[in-house]
Amino acid sequence: MDIKEYIKMPNCTVPEDIQLSLKKGGSITPTDFENKNMILSDTALQAEAGYTLLPDGRYLVSMYCPMPGVTKEMVEWWFWWHPQISDRYKAWYPGEHFAVGYAKKDKEYFRQKQMPSFKSNIQYPVERIGKLALPLSIEFVSPETFGFSEKVMKENKVATIVCGHVGALNGIVQHTEMAHIFFEREDGLFMVSRFWMGERLRSPIIRKAMPNESTAKSMAEHCCVEYRNFAKRVPMLYEKNREQEDEKNG
Repeated sequence: MDIKEYIKMPNCTVPEDIQLSLKKGGSITPTDFENKNMILSDTALQAEAGYTLLPDGRYLVSMYCPMPGVTKEMVEWWFWWHPQISDRYKAWYPGEHFAVGYAKKDKEYFRQKQMPSFKSNIQYPVERIGKLALPLSIEFVSPETFGFSEKVMKENKVATIVCGHVGALNGIVQHTEMAHIFFEREDGLFMVSRFWMGERLRSPIIRKAMPNESTAKSMAEHCCVEYRNFAKRVPMLYEKNREQEDEKNG
């Protein structure tokens, strides 16, 4: 598979209605991390795009993305397949995604020939958020470990949730909680994202100093384009990979 052809593809753009929402900034519901399960059942929360400053200095970022033609299997495959080679990560969001790797302890998980069952893992993406190129660490965990209710997920047709703890300096500093919730729809999936920026910063002083409005807005814009790219590219990459695997297996 020539991944470089995908790196040359143009990025999606931020839709006009979302551009207007981002100009308003604080137009989303300030849903605390502890109340994350409300997002699974409240359709109004699922339609929010923007960011808001919370009373203790944290920022909440919200985004959504329709994903016709995308399946649960594609989502789970992508988060196992793409961290294996940086060019795959670059193809996701050309010009904004630079490199990716994973923790040594997860080597066996990522080097299996067939996608294994999910296990918690740590990835090290390097991407640009706004004007900053940021080396991140993300510890991906199961939705249940993250605090989502399996019962509420089933009741609201949640296909899967990609969630984790975001940090920097190889995970020495932990700062953000992140969740991408994929709801089942007749034509595919519908993704709802939340970033609780500063949630993992324990010092009130640092919490008020680090997240800021510019970073929150940039995160919302980045997520908007990143996952619209995802909706267009991942189905093609998934099918091409399946074809190549079928050819190998005769």
